Amino acid sequence: MISELEISINNITRRTKELSQFKDSGSVGVDEIEYLQEACEELRRRYSRHKDGKSRKPSSRNNKQERERLMSEKKTLKTNIENFDAHLDVFEKKFRKYNVPKRFQTTNKQPLKPYLERVQEFMKITWRKEAEKNREKEQRSLFEWMEKLDQSNKEDKIAFCALKSVFSELGIRISELFIEYFFLIMAVSNKSEEIIALCLYEVKAVLKCLTVEENSNSIVMKMFVSMVQFFEGAMKLAGPYSDEANKDRKSREDTDEEKVMYFLDDKIDDDLLHLIIIEVLRLEASFCSPDLPMKVMNDVFFSMANHLVRNVFEDKLRRVGAKIDALKSDILFVQDEDSSEMKFFRQVLEAGVKELWTELEPKPKSLTKLVLL
Repeated sequence: MISELEISINNITRRTKELSQFKDSGSVGVDEIEYLQEACEELRRRYSRHKDGKSRKPSSRNNKQERERLMSEKKTLKTNIENFDAHLDVFEKKFRKYNVPKRFQTTNKQPLKPYLERVQEFMKITWRKEAEKNREKEQRSLFEWMEKLDQSNKEDKIAFCALKSVFSELGIRISELFIEYFFLIMAVSNKSEEIIALCLYEVKAVLKCLTVEENSNSIVMKMFVSMVQFFEGAMKLAGPYSDEANKDRKSREDTDEEKVMYFLDDKIDDDLLHLIIIEVLRLEASFCSPDLPMKVMNDVFFSMANHLVRNVFEDKLRRVGAKIDALKSDILFVQDEDSSEMKFFRQVLEAGVKELWTELEPKPKSLTKLVLL
């Protein structure tokens, strides 16, 4: 008969193996899953040694001191397994937070509509139910507490400006990752305008699903959707971005319809976009999730601003950037990413993104206002 201890050790073994499903989650630290799996293996080894001790020859097992030692060992091991099991609950909850569903499944991308339904379900289970409970407790988001700061007070204004500056900085950096991703999509296809138009439409649809509260007027999602719209507007104003694109368009009537070429594997494409989407959700959760029960001291607000950049986002954004750079060196480019037209287009986008996130509300004659008309 299987002992209670063996059932427990088998349970935590199964659970630690299942942690591998979260390896692409935005909540997992470097080697964090491997550390937990090694800790589980150590418990298994201790259980095996304990089991071997119980199966020794009768004369040794019947010894009173040996029995007492085995009983104490069993009690300690049972406590350690229970504690580890409880820790797994905490880690699983943490890992699930940013485990946004991937669109690519096994062999191909899921159609957009069912994928959006999966994202909505993920947000409902992982974020929105908890947000509803927090609202019932009258908790507020970081943005809501920022709005309550008295900017006529010097210390309040410093705290507000520090958090607003961090919000803008992080929004710009994530938007720049989107721009790099969009340029990558354009550069790997001979039909870049058609491909990127579809891509921008789908990205906007996904972004609108990522609010931590249902039907909320999230400033984070509003800003990212505006960023995508700015890209669309700038692209329409720019027209075909290379002489080759113009030639292709003019000669299309005289040739058979050209086959669409797209030199980026769907899984790689989805993996990269997934990483950026996770950082969007992280910014949304950081500023819009109603998880703060009370207004904190100004120095705490200031510390939160530093913490968000250095401890929450810095390494993760750097890893996404490194992933993009690695892809650029591995894939086949159809379009010239370094053409003068592309360089100018990139400069316009970068300027617009900085203006968008710095001003938050475009001024009448600003670049973003003109493009978004």
